[in-house]
Amino acid sequence: MFRNFFVIIMVLAFVGCGSNANTVQTGIVGENEPITRAEVARMISLNRYNIEEINSLERKITFKDTNISKWYDKYINAAYTANLIAGVDNENFDPDDYLSLRQAQFLLDKIKSQNKVKLQYKPEDKDKPIPYNIWVAAFEKDMNTEKLKTENITIYADKNQCKKLGDNFIITDLGLTYYDGNEKLTSANEISAIVNNRVIVALKSVNSINEYDNLEVVEANDKYLKVKIPGGIRKFQIKDNNVSVGDKIKIGIDSKGEYSIK
Repeated sequence: MFRNFFVIIMVLAFVGCGSNANTVQTGIVGENEPITRAEVARMISLNRYNIEEINSLERKITFKDTNISKWYDKYINAAYTANLIAGVDNENFDPDDYLSLRQAQFLLDKIKSQNKVKLQYKPEDKDKPIPYNIWVAAFEKDMNTEKLKTENITIYADKNQCKKLGDNFIITDLGLTYYDGNEKLTSANEISAIVNNRVIVALKSVNSINEYDNLEVVEANDKYLKVKIPGGIRKFQIKDNNVSVGDKIKIGIDSKGEYSIK
């Protein structure tokens, strides 16, 4: 997976990216929405392993409802290998089903043996789903801080600006960044996320931004300009921009996704 990082960065540097506008639902991620067992498997496996280790693990799972073509398969296998999670029975994992409050507490206890996080719920509610944002908040308190940290990250480009990025890569403050999951992350947004190096473990919030600041111009003419972004170069279709190579500029983004020099 990460062996392609350098190739993608070089393509960005020599080809540049376009400027299609993107829209994405913003705000707190998963507020009052159940978290799925697949999403939990991603988080707890990346709390134990890095992505290279996860990709290299022998596939031990034999569940009928997942296979290697699914984004979550490798995370289920890693969490299962680490003895952190099991299937709903011997044949099924049920990746799209919700995690119950009782199951959530059990996993939090397994992640950290001297657990400080205790979920508050009535005994009769133990089998109800735990909302995504509540699970993430509890997981964040329990997580392995030697591997994971919480970051506020600006997204500079996604596959809509540069097809070479594909579905799972975006360009952020961290450089080329990887994400597996149900949400599609797009540019012109800032995310709060738990990360393992340059892999997004859990999304906390997504908020739109109205500018990119402190961008260095590397090419400019009366039709477009190119600026440095972490890990590459992005092209903006801004006509009559009146900037020069070496200038540090701020690019504004309006409500329609159009760009201008500020």
